[in-house]
Amino acid sequence: MTGSRSMARRFALAGALGLAMVACVGESEQAPAQEKAAAPTPQSQVVIFGAGSANEGERLYGRECAFCHVGRNTGTIMLGRRMDPAKAELHKRTDLDADYVKAVVRNGLVNMPPFSKVEVTDQELDKIAGWLAHKGQKK
Repeated sequence: MTGSRSMARRFALAGALGLAMVACVGESEQAPAQEKAAAPTPQSQVVIFGAGSANEGERLYGRECAFCHVGRNTGTIMLGRRMDPAKAELHKRTDLDADYVKAVVRNGLVNMPPFSKVEVTDQELDKIAGWLAHKGQKK
């Protein structure tokens, strides 16, 4: 009994140390990107992004794209490593072209997988791409 308790404590301690090391590494990797870019959208807002919008493109973006491209998630992390971290959150950009967005969604790019017409229909993609492309235009 004493031996199994000791072994359990060792595993718990090893796990805690491992988590602490991962947390330290994660913090050091995040520091440069945070200095260059504006603060990312809070994670608590990612799941509800666009939900109350009157614009269907924004609502669809929130439903189909936000889990990677809003806040500090896979899409924004990878984009931030390849380009200006300030441009990592797509909804904050003003330089996107609708045709480019559609081409990337359908064909994939680097780590982003392609999305089929079953996953995102052409009509949905048109609305998402149109919303992203018109963010920088004054109306």
